Amino acid sequence: MDLGLMGKVAVVTKGLGKAFAHELGKEGAQVSICARNKQDLEQTALELRERGVRVIGIEADVTSPQDIARVVDRTIAELGGIDILVNNAGDTQLNHVLNTTDEEWRYTMDVDLYSAVRFTRKVVPHMRKRGGGHIINISSAVPRTAPPVPIYHDYVTAKAGLLAFSKAVSFELAPDNILLNCVCPGFSYSALEERLANSAISSFGKTRDEVVQNIANQFVALKRFARPDEMSGLVTFLASERASYITGSVYDIDGGFQKSL
Repeated sequence: MDLGLMGKVAVVTKGLGKAFAHELGKEGAQVSICARNKQDLEQTALELRERGVRVIGIEADVTSPQDIARVVDRTIAELGGIDILVNNAGDTQLNHVLNTTDEEWRYTMDVDLYSAVRFTRKVVPHMRKRGGGHIINISSAVPRTAPPVPIYHDYVTAKAGLLAFSKAVSFELAPDNILLNCVCPGFSYSALEERLANSAISSFGKTRDEVVQNIANQFVALKRFARPDEMSGLVTFLASERASYITGSVYDIDGGFQKSL
């Protein structure tokens, strides 16, 4: 299936974004990736170049409006424009609500919600000039599940806000042929889930692997965590011409974690 991504330019924030960048690159897109970890960023960029992908890696902190502006401006300067934005940043304090501070909540909101708001505001004018574009926001299956997972309070709140933001803004951008959709992963093998597993050792098991399996057994119908590459296909499809009549939609990729209709 030709997804029509050859030569398109995608901005992808890191985390699960590594898998998204690889999938988009495989389909012929040029990719701009950003992250705080310079070593990991350079390694990902090297892997993509070795596969023939035109890529730039930009060290940036998504909680900084100045860094976000720099990522967008440099991407346009070096790759010629922006057709696709994947807002993927996510973090949490993994703590009980009474033990968290205002500063910790602000940080989580900046990473999980406001980074997407700021990237969207910065990118949309350029997409309008190009006649349209695709924005995919990576939320989570956690705020769509009742009751949500404990000690995720700030994360649940921020990612629920991202769902609402995505739905509202999709209607505003549709006349400009800018399509905005939301993907909600469940438990997956990522740095964030590794921290969750480590923090839950006393409750769910004695080792990280045991914790992961016990959490999967309790919450996930498929009884395992997802691999990042199991999510990248849908994200790439939503960024493509084949998704030209899809906007304002929400997609769970969670192995059966979300139980409501």
